[in-house]
Amino acid sequence: MKIRNWLVGCIAAAALIACGHNGGNGDGDGGTTGGDGGSGSGSGTDGGFGGQCTVGGSTECADCVDNDNDGKIDGFDPECSGPADDREDSFATGIPGDNIDATWQDCFFDGNSGAGDDGCNQHVCCLLQLTKQQCAAAGYATNQYDPTQCYQPFGNTPVPQKCIDVCAPLTTPGCDCFGCCTVCQDGSDPTSCRDIILNPAVSPTCDQTNITDPGPDGTDNTGDEPCKRCVKNTMCGNSDCGGSTCILCPGQDPSSLPSSCSGSVCPADITPCAADGSCPTNTYCSNGCCIGTIL
Repeated sequence: MKIRNWLVGCIAAAALIACGHNGGNGDGDGGTTGGDGGSGSGSGTDGGFGGQCTVGGSTECADCVDNDNDGKIDGFDPECSGPADDREDSFATGIPGDNIDATWQDCFFDGNSGAGDDGCNQHVCCLLQLTKQQCAAAGYATNQYDPTQCYQPFGNTPVPQKCIDVCAPLTTPGCDCFGCCTVCQDGSDPTSCRDIILNPAVSPTCDQTNITDPGPDGTDNTGDEPCKRCVKNTMCGNSDCGGSTCILCPGQDPSSLPSSCSGSVCPADITPCAADGSCPTNTYCSNGCCIGTIL
C-alpha cells in the first residue's frame, strides 16, 4: 500500500496536540462553541441541529447540501466520515479503493483499505468479538484468525502506536479507529442507538434507516442484522459518546442528552466547532467536533 502523507489537525510539532482542549459545554444547537475559528464557509443550515454546515467543497459530505434529504448536512450526517466522503446517503464513502475488505479491518477513516500507511489491521471477528468457531459459523474466513492476536482489550496484542497516532485524530466522535461506531437511527431517541460496523464490505445493506433492524430472526445481536453489531475498541479512537458523557453519537440530537449536560461537548483534546460550523485548517466539523482530515 502506498504510504500517504497525513496532516492531522490535532497533532502538534512536539508530538502532543495543536488543537487545544475541549472548550466546555456546547450551545446544544448542532456544534459547540469555543472553537478557534479557521477555514470553512459556514453557509447553509443543518435542519437536524440548527447549526451551520462545515466546509464548502466538491464532495457530498463537504458541499453544504443535504444531499440525501434526511435533515442532516455534511458532518452532522452519520453517514459522512469526513470531507473526502462523497456518499451522504450511505456508510460507503465513494472513495475508490476504500473499505473494500470484508475480513481485515484497518483505519476506517483514512480513505483506503490497507494497513501499510496507518499501522492498523485486525480481523473482522475481533470487532465482533467471536471465537474462531463462531467466526467460521458466521461465514468469515478463519484461516488466519486467532482471537488472542486481536488488539487489546479483546485480544492480547497492543494497538500499534502508529495506528493510534495516525488514525485516532481522524476518528469521528462515537467511533473507534476500525469503524465500529455508536450510531442513532432516531436522533431524539437514545434507545435507537446501536454499536455497528460501518464498513459496507461487512454490512453491505446497512444504512441510516435500518440500524435497529434485528434481522430475519427477529432477535437483536445474533449476527444476521443488516448493520452488524460490534464492540468498540477503547484503545484507539474517540469511542465515548451519549449519556452522561455529553458527547454526541453519530446521528444523535442534542435534545436527547441528559439535562445535566447543558449541551454537547467534545472528546478530550479535540476542539469544538465554532458556532458557524467552522474548524481550524485541515480539520473537519464532525458532530460538533473538529477531527483531523486526510491530505
